[in-house]
Amino acid sequence: MDEHQNHEEGPAKPPLPPSPSMGDLFWVGTACAISVIAGLGLGYLADQWANTTPWLTFAGLAFGIASAVLLAVRQFRRFT
Repeated sequence: MDEHQNHEEGPAKPPLPPSPSMGDLFWVGTACAISVIAGLGLGYLADQWANTTPWLTFAGLAFGIASAVLLAVRQFRRFT
């Protein structure tokens, strides 16, 4: 072996992030569905109490969708 040869490969590559498992994907899908249904349900109940149909139902649905999106983004950032 020649001692004068340089076998360095340069800087080490960072490790790849983990890929989501089926359990992770199932959890995110279930949590998103629950967020939307809970927002819709709470909005509907608030509408019935305040007699403002359908405005609070729409607001609850919007909050549920926003919550689901934020939850999914936060969970999937672990895998990027």
